Amino acid sequence: MTIYYDQFETWEGSFRELAVDLVGKEAIETLASSNFEFIEDAGDSVVRHTDIETASDAIYDWLLAHEFCVFHGTRLLPDEILSVQRLGLRPLVAADRRQRLTEILKTHPQWHHLEHRLAEVLEDVGPKNKQGRREGQVHFSLSRSGLANGFDHYLSHGSEFDQHVVQRLFGDQSGLHLLHSETVPIIVHVRIGGEELVRGAHPHFSYSDIIGMGEIPGIARVFLNSWAFKIANPSFDIAKLRTDCCMMQRVATPPERIIDLEKFGGRT
Repeated sequence: MTIYYDQFETWEGSFRELAVDLVGKEAIETLASSNFEFIEDAGDSVVRHTDIETASDAIYDWLLAHEFCVFHGTRLLPDEILSVQRLGLRPLVAADRRQRLTEILKTHPQWHHLEHRLAEVLEDVGPKNKQGRREGQVHFSLSRSGLANGFDHYLSHGSEFDQHVVQRLFGDQSGLHLLHSETVPIIVHVRIGGEELVRGAHPHFSYSDIIGMGEIPGIARVFLNSWAFKIANPSFDIAKLRTDCCMMQRVATPPERIIDLEKFGGRT
């Protein structure tokens, strides 16, 4: 079964088995009768029955044993939707954005005066990493709710890279409305393995590096805290957390790994 973080029923059972093996049934029963104000406190209550390294290792094994759905939010031109269906998602290459941004921005009143600067701006925001640092990357969210209801600027105006380029090109916010009006909001549902999820969620310090710092790695904390808080508060809807848990990849996502292309508010 593919795990959808926002859909607790897709992972509650297997994570419960992990938790029982980790701290025992009595500790889980105590957890279920507890009252926590903050989600972090729920996770900490589990860790107090074991230790950071043991808990992190157990969750790591659980992550590696499962498949997950992650979400990429963007806005696309109609032909780009077809391209994703046929070719999958590719890491951002700044030079490849020139044609699509020209198509989107050509009706801007200042376009003909500034068009000659587009290549320079693309180089600055892309390979020269002067803003955004998105060259060669694809970003995903573990939580669809977080993407759609929390950090939803991807769905309102598309990629952060394009937004940075447009603002630098025109020197103001005047081009952002075209990124919105000329494109379609899309949430790409992608199936990935646990190992990829772990690597993508910790692009700078590895999972083991973070354990060595005396902390439970972020992706493990997300599942541990959410599970424990939900067990203590059964009526709580995890989707309402709008969890900001992102992951990054530097490789293409082949089309066979794409579960769905969701037009925001409906299906494509």
